[in-house]
Order: sequence, then C-alpha cells, then structure tokens
Amino acid sequence: MDAIETIKKRKCIRGFLKKPVPKEEIVKLLNIARWAPSSHNMQPWEIAVVTGKTLEKLKNALLNALKNREHRHFDYDYAAKDLPKRLKTNCDTCNQIVFDYRKIDPKNWSELAPHLEENLRFFDAPAELVVMIEKGIGEGALIDIGAFTQSLYLAALDLGLGTCPQVSVSQYANITHSVLNIPENKLILFGIALGYPDESAFLNKMPRMPRIDVNQFTTFLE
Repeated sequence: MDAIETIKKRKCIRGFLKKPVPKEEIVKLLNIARWAPSSHNMQPWEIAVVTGKTLEKLKNALLNALKNREHRHFDYDYAAKDLPKRLKTNCDTCNQIVFDYRKIDPKNWSELAPHLEENLRFFDAPAELVVMIEKGIGEGALIDIGAFTQSLYLAALDLGLGTCPQVSVSQYANITHSVLNIPENKLILFGIALGYPDESAFLNKMPRMPRIDVNQFTTFLE
C-alpha cells in the first residue's frame, strides 16, 4: 500500500472479528515497527502483548474498578486540567461526535457506563499491546514512542490488522501493574487494541474525526 494512502486511511478500529492474531503475526508487526527512529538510537519502547486468559483477567479487573467508581490512577500527568482553548475545542468536538453517533447523554451514567466499559474491554480485541518506558529517562523518550507507535499503526493496516490506541490500561495503572506483574520502575503509557477489523461493526462506521487546516497549526518563517 502507498505510504500516503496508508496514513490517510488509518483510523481507530473499535470492532474486531472473533479471530485471534497469531503470535508470529504480532512478532512480524513489532519487527517492522522497531525500525522507527529514536534519539541516539535509544529505542526506549517496551511492549507487553496481552492475550488469552491474562487478557480476560485484565479486562475484569479494569471493569471492576469502573463499577466501583474507583479514582483513576495514571503513572504520569495524562492531561492538563485547563487546556488551551483550541485544544479543548478539538477534544470537545471529538466527544460530541462520539456521543451524538451513539445517542449517549454523557451526564447520564446509565448511558455513559456501557460506553466506558467497551473501552475497558478493549472493544473485544483479541490482543492488547501495553506500551511502556523506563521511569525517569526523560520526556524526550515520548517523541520516540510516538514514532514507534505510528509506525506500528501503519504497518498493522498494511498487514490487514486494525488498531486503537487507548488509555484503558493506563488510567488504572496500579491495576495493570498488579495484574500483569509489571515492575513499578516501568511507566505504563497506554494500550493498543489489536485485531482483525469487523467492518460491519457499528462503531467502525462512525464518522472520521475532523482535522484542522494546515494554516491553523503552521507558521512559515522566511
């Protein structure tokens, strides 16, 4: 597939076929993504591939946390409380598109909870990739993580796989550490749902999120 076409075609997949992804296919995917650039070739990314019984155990633990209305516990400051106006507008627009499409009143817990539960079930993907780095190595490593994971998303699409980056595993990082026996010196950044897309799934037919124009984020200095 043409690189430009792949970038434009990539989207978050929120409905997967009940078909496991073979281990060798996941290894193939990671073998491609590892060629992403990183500062001084540091390659700070660490991935936990979660499937089968362990995946079910993690899902159940996260769902129980939501059911008990436990406070979120990130390993890092996920987002500022007061975002700049233009960024908040982008976030609000995204949320509104999702809630309108799903006919959800976000102020109604009985309607919102099932939506949140789907995220914590990783949309029933057969695999969840937990993305981590070593704690204390500097925020510059996050630039490398971005390059690695974007490479992974695009390679997955080329291999017929779908991905959805999520904070599901990091919003209750304490639980993810415990269930997966991840040492405390590892910082859990986020997870990536991975599987074969179900093109007929309701959530996969949701409108694409809009992108702002180039002139809204670019300054030319000549």
